[in-house]
Amino acid sequence: MAIKALKQNVSIREIQKMIHQWKNRGINDPTVTKLLDLHLGMPAYMNESGIYPLCNFYYIRIALKFSYTTALITAVTDCHTFGLIWDEGHTKIIAFYSPLWYHKSDKETKNVQQDSAQKTPQDSAQDSAFFNSNILYNINNIYSPKDSHKGLSCENIVQKQPNIPSENPAGTPHGDEAPKASSSAKEFFHKLNATPEEKQAVLVPIIDRIVAGYRYTRPRALDALVVLVNEFLIPHFDAQSNFAKTPHNGRIIWLQNLIKTRHGENLIQQATQKLGETLLKELEEQRKKLREFRPVSPFEWKDADKDIRYYDDPIDGKVEIPADAPPRPSDEAIWNVLSQKWVDTDGQHSGS
Repeated sequence: MAIKALKQNVSIREIQKMIHQWKNRGINDPTVTKLLDLHLGMPAYMNESGIYPLCNFYYIRIALKFSYTTALITAVTDCHTFGLIWDEGHTKIIAFYSPLWYHKSDKETKNVQQDSAQKTPQDSAQDSAFFNSNILYNINNIYSPKDSHKGLSCENIVQKQPNIPSENPAGTPHGDEAPKASSSAKEFFHKLNATPEEKQAVLVPIIDRIVAGYRYTRPRALDALVVLVNEFLIPHFDAQSNFAKTPHNGRIIWLQNLIKTRHGENLIQQATQKLGETLLKELEEQRKKLREFRPVSPFEWKDADKDIRYYDDPIDGKVEIPADAPPRPSDEAIWNVLSQKWVDTDGQHSGS
């Protein structure tokens, strides 16, 4: 049986107001029309409950001509209109829905209430986040910028990214033996990240500033924020003797004032630079690892996923080798497309 929208009629005024809200949130004109299609409903890409499931994200992306699936999810997240459903670890979106087509039923509410008596507080929080359409712009719920190759688990912003150390550079030990002054900054950011209202008021504006100032995507800006907190802000505040004596609200004002200063801008710049260096290093490591697969010849490499052979040319860069070509005989050999043979740099035939 075909699914039907919960709301069959939508006022023009309501649509106009929603579009104006999207524009104010930075949604461009081409994306507005795509989000409008999703909001009004594309039943072909929904499941029987009226939800857009993860298995259809790719097909939605193709149908609406988004450049990447991550671009689709970013648009759905940033517009604050759709309900988002996350996996248990909140590492990625597994579905989303238009409020015109789906809402949590009374039966589901009753079941969740019955189950909550047997669940831990952490489990209950996950259930609430699973169906709560208000968590549309939550730092915990923005996934990693690396196009889903690594999920984002952000129970605590200070500990969420393993490849960016969160330890005090001075080598301060963790646990009960650590002096209170050295842990006060971490405790502050833990508390800040655990309070949705404070997170929206303090951390999200920093992300907005990074997006605007460095032309970053929101997920990439989130990673920059993680570096900023772990590598620069925590050491900065730990070095201030009065920070540990300052109440939480005073620390928030301290942080907000710091970010407005030239020194705060310098810290943001250093954080984005360090993130860029980290990403370049990861890309170089991936490149080296890819070129380690050399089943045909030690002087060429193969993309196992695509079953295509390549060699690296100092002038032309990455050069594809025909599948029926003989093994590359040397590191100086070049494939001649006319003679269909390997030749040396001086034009002489090299090998068979």
